[in-house]
Amino acid sequence: MERLLISPDRIPEWIPGTTTLDSSGCNWNGITLKGYRYERQDAAIPPMRDYMIVAYDGAPTTMRRTSGGPWQSARVEKGRISLLTRAEESTWSWSEPITVRHVYLNHSELENAALSVFDRDPKSIEINDWLSAKDPCILNCIQLLENELKNGGIGQRLIIDALRSQIAVHLLRQYAKVSLTSDANSNFSPAQRQRIIDLVESCLGENLSLEDMAASIGFSQFHFSRQFKAEFGLAPYAYVLRKRISKAQEMLRKGNAPLKVVALDCGFADQSHFSRTFRKMTGATPAEFRRMA
Repeated sequence: MERLLISPDRIPEWIPGTTTLDSSGCNWNGITLKGYRYERQDAAIPPMRDYMIVAYDGAPTTMRRTSGGPWQSARVEKGRISLLTRAEESTWSWSEPITVRHVYLNHSELENAALSVFDRDPKSIEINDWLSAKDPCILNCIQLLENELKNGGIGQRLIIDALRSQIAVHLLRQYAKVSLTSDANSNFSPAQRQRIIDLVESCLGENLSLEDMAASIGFSQFHFSRQFKAEFGLAPYAYVLRKRISKAQEMLRKGNAPLKVVALDCGFADQSHFSRTFRKMTGATPAEFRRMA
């Protein structure tokens, strides 16, 4: 279905107008800012990939909307917003020229925000269209996005990330209906637990990521991290590190391999890093441990 959803750059095919702002070339992950001037028209909105927030900047007009049922109408003007959900067809109509700014927010950003807000994986997130709302928080975020688009500067990526998160959390708090997954089936099964152990053991010399570990049993990274600590008593990184040190101890007991080789075989970037970590966790340097063994 995702292949049928329309990205922000294609919206002018359905709503023709004059572009006044466009952040498409700025590499703002998960969020896009666009501005338009529109003549009066009836616009058939296709199923969109992203949620769309419309901020009105011009004179008052009457906005009408339908998604196949009765028409709804409301006055919109500077200081008010409309909200269009994703993946749903609708028709919007206005009788005077309007000037607007659009913010498009990717669905994955709402999912990520829901993980932080609710501390649970979202089973579903539902946001219905809002024809007209007064929302100073959203308007302030849009103004800050526009300032960054026009002026830029050092730290822009951090600012955009913060604004994207703020908008996502605000939408969840004010407009969304969120269904959460049950914790009843969140434990690792014996097969999943063994798959994790086998993966770690086989990849101690490699750059094993949290994403790799979670994907091996079909969990989200957030869900995996929380459940892993409950099951193993350690965070994933700490567990892998402990296993690497255990392997290094075994190699030091059994042979005379150079410490550089031991370090690389156990997944450490270099011998210095290996020695510091080994001493911190065992109380002895690798050389001292080998002598005592």
